[in-house]
Amino acid sequence: MASLEATQREIATDKNVVWERVADGTLSEELLRRLCCEYYFLGKWYTSEFASIVANAPDSDALDHDTSQHWRHWLQNLADETGYAGDANHVDMKIHWARQLGLSDNDLLGYRAMPETIGSVFTSLYYMRRSYEEGLAAFGWAGERFAASTNYAVMMYEGMRDHYGIEVENFRVHAYAEEEHGDAADHLLRQVVSTAGQQRRVRRCIEYVLTLRNARTVAMNRWLEEPGALRG
Repeated sequence: MASLEATQREIATDKNVVWERVADGTLSEELLRRLCCEYYFLGKWYTSEFASIVANAPDSDALDHDTSQHWRHWLQNLADETGYAGDANHVDMKIHWARQLGLSDNDLLGYRAMPETIGSVFTSLYYMRRSYEEGLAAFGWAGERFAASTNYAVMMYEGMRDHYGIEVENFRVHAYAEEEHGDAADHLLRQVVSTAGQQRRVRRCIEYVLTLRNARTVAMNRWLEEPGALRG
């Protein structure tokens, strides 16, 4: 686990400045709409493949489901994502955000995501299908846990509320849920990387996923170099 932390510090070196420009209200509305389309792409594909982690959970055959840890955590997470645990479906949340920004269905369906986003998403989905420990590492440890450490959801929620006049439920929910899910991912990963082979595969998975996530951050930060990227 110490080597994974070192890998994260070595690879995930760039911070997302676009989030900061939302937080201080200087990001243009055009780029805010583009950012919304990026998040819709993430939510659409992650949610559609999420059940593979549940299916691969190592304790799905426990005496009863309440005594499982892995299966129960990811089933609860799946219920959250798909709207069966009280909050709205997470894809629908992103569509509602798009509506608040004046985006249409065609705007979302016709959006071409950044290559770095496509690479990041489908690399994670590959590992989510490949094995439980790699899916847990890709989506939970290098995904939810890392995202929670950036405080992005709070920045996005408060920034849009204070400077753009909209309250976006997607980020309000993630502001409190992601840290809890990230802590659980760290706890669960420690239980399933006991062999040398598991550790080797998880280390490679996290290296690749974080490399692509950092490349996506770098690419998104380049938006701010475009004419009209910032408003007064």
